[in-house]
Amino acid sequence: MILQLLDYLGTTAFAVSGALKGVRKGLDAFGIAVLALVTAIGGGTIRDALLDNRLFWLEDPTYVLLSVVTAGAVFLLYRLFARTERPLLLFDAIGLGVFTAIGAMKAQQADTGLVGIVTMACLTGVGGGLLRDLLAGDVPVVLREEIYASASILGALAFWAVLRIGAGDTAAICVSAGLTIILRVLSIIFGWRLPRGEVETAGAEESE
Repeated sequence: MILQLLDYLGTTAFAVSGALKGVRKGLDAFGIAVLALVTAIGGGTIRDALLDNRLFWLEDPTYVLLSVVTAGAVFLLYRLFARTERPLLLFDAIGLGVFTAIGAMKAQQADTGLVGIVTMACLTGVGGGLLRDLLAGDVPVVLREEIYASASILGALAFWAVLRIGAGDTAAICVSAGLTIILRVLSIIFGWRLPRGEVETAGAEESE
């Protein structure tokens, strides 16, 4: 029951994130719904395909309905969200954390081991946002220097570590989701970035 509720929460959060991206890009109602749906179910679809599982939204169409209804709500209330990027980032952080934990749990149930847990957790967490940004014509956030995929990876490792000490599935899910969300939110608040390579252009410009 807890897993199901968290899954719906993550779906809603990511649907809001995708719909807000559509609003900020000036898409029509259909485009907003598409971005919401892709963001909400994209990562889980990739995960289930790799694990050779039946797609979760075919088993339970609630995910699709929830995403479309959420997109409609954001479309109707878009003036409340279009003024700032913070709501987008907050909902995206919630979805990232919840889906990271869900992906780790699915991988654990499939007996994939540590590598499988981290991989499936990260794909579930960042896959939807990756597809969202590509469809919106943006450089995916996961490819920029922000603390995003790294937060998901650390959340997946926390899930594995909690299981290793015998704390149980519920504790592992809560710790994984909580840590991922906290890391992502703190990175937004304090502007944390991963280091990136510096390209030397001064000499080239002078030679020109």
